[in-house]
Amino acid sequence: MGLANCPECGKLYVENPAKLCPDCYRLEEENEEKVAKYLRVNRRASIPEIHEATGVAEKIILKMIKKGRITGDIQVEYPCESCGRPILEGRVCLECGRRVLEQVKPETKLAPKPPEPVRRPGEGLHMRIDRR
Repeated sequence: MGLANCPECGKLYVENPAKLCPDCYRLEEENEEKVAKYLRVNRRASIPEIHEATGVAEKIILKMIKKGRITGDIQVEYPCESCGRPILEGRVCLECGRRVLEQVKPETKLAPKPPEPVRRPGEGLHMRIDRR
């Protein structure tokens, strides 16, 4: 393992699976606990509501959602990565997802296969085999 700079605070730390320095990792764990505690009581909340109640930055709450740290029957609205419309799952809303699929569809269609040529007896590839 090597050394790296913490992406949150910039401090030098020994690389680890969390990719954060120990102080920022501890703070992240505390923030996640605050959010989890709030969501146990308020199962349907938006990111701004969670931020207002817990003081945890919206960026961190969104990161928790993307990492899959918020699961179960809890429904948190967050913005679609394409248009910003509130969604409850995935990365983009249904409309943006359809739009992406429509753009990709023409490229993924396979060209129709040309028909096989009709061969009559005696036509085609002839090979000469020399027997010595």
